[in-house]
Amino acid sequence: MMKQQLILGLAFSVFSQFLWAAESVNENLQVANNEKIFIENMRGEVEIIATAENRFKVSGTLDEKADGYSMESKNGFTSFKVKMPNMRNYGGWDWDDKDNQGSRLKIEVPLGAELEFQGVNSSVRVSGVQGSTKISTVNGSVYGEKLQKFIQLETVNGEVTSVNNNGRIRLSTVNGEIKDSGSQGRLSMDAVNGSIDSKSSANEVSVSVVNGEADLELTNAQQLEMSSVNGSLDAELKGSLTPRIEVSTVSGDAKLKLDKGINAKFNLVANAGGSIKNELTSQKAEKAKYGPRRSLEFSTGKGEGRVEMSTVSGSLKLQSN
Repeated sequence: MMKQQLILGLAFSVFSQFLWAAESVNENLQVANNEKIFIENMRGEVEIIATAENRFKVSGTLDEKADGYSMESKNGFTSFKVKMPNMRNYGGWDWDDKDNQGSRLKIEVPLGAELEFQGVNSSVRVSGVQGSTKISTVNGSVYGEKLQKFIQLETVNGEVTSVNNNGRIRLSTVNGEIKDSGSQGRLSMDAVNGSIDSKSSANEVSVSVVNGEADLELTNAQQLEMSSVNGSLDAELKGSLTPRIEVSTVSGDAKLKLDKGINAKFNLVANAGGSIKNELTSQKAEKAKYGPRRSLEFSTGKGEGRVEMSTVSGSLKLQSN
C-alpha cells in the first residue's frame, strides 16, 4: 500500500511540474509601421525594442503559472496578453514566489508604433518607440530610452529611468526614485517617498515631491513649476534669461541657482517661521510688522521673466551661476 502511495505521489509531482513548466513563445507578425500595440504581462521581465521592420515579434518564456497567452492582430491593432489563472480557482498564488521569476520576454515593434504595456510584478525596458509609449506597472522598475511623442512611464514600487526621451514626458513613482537625463520637450515628474534626479533640456518642467527631494540641472528651460511637502527642491538653470518659475513648499526647502544675467521680476514669501536668503542680488527680505512672515520683491534687467517662490515652515534661497 505504501509503495502504491509513493508511486502515486511521484506521478503527481511529475504531473505538477509538467503543468507549471514554462511555455516558450515565438511569434512573428507583419503589422503596420504605426500599429497600436497593447501588451499585458502580470509578472516577470520584458524588453521591448523598436526596429525598422514592420513586424511584431515575441520570443522567450511565459510565467510558469500562466495559462498560455492570447494574441490578436486586426485593423492596425495588435494585442498580446499572458493569461494567468483565476486566483480563486487555484486557492491563490504567491506573487513573490522565489522559484518562479515570471515571464521572460523580448518583444520587437515597429519604430512608429503606439505602445501600451500593463503589468503588476513586472520590470520593463523599452527603447526606440517613436509613436508614443505608455508603460504602467505596480512592483517593478521601468526604463525608457530614445522614446518620442507622448511618453508615460510609471510604477508604484520601483525606479523609473528616462534616457534621451523627447516629447511630452510624464514620469511617476510612489515608492522609488526617478532618474532622468537628456530629456527634451515637456517634462513632468512626480515622486512620493522617493527622490528625483534630472539633467534635462526640456522647455517646460514640472516637479512634485512628497517626503523626498528633487535635484535638477536644467538647460534652456523656459517654464518651471516645483512643489514639495516634507521635501527639498534644488534646481540649477542655465541659458534661461527670462524664465517663468513657480515654487512652493510646505515644511521643505527650495533653492534656485540662476544665470547672473537673468531678466525677471522676483516675489518671494515665507510664512510660519520660514526664511528667505538672497545671494543673487543685494536686496534683503523684509519681516512683516505682525506675524512670522517674510517677503522679498525685486527686479533684474527689464523684469521680463517671473520668479515666484513661497514656503510654509521652510527656507527659500536664491543663488547665481
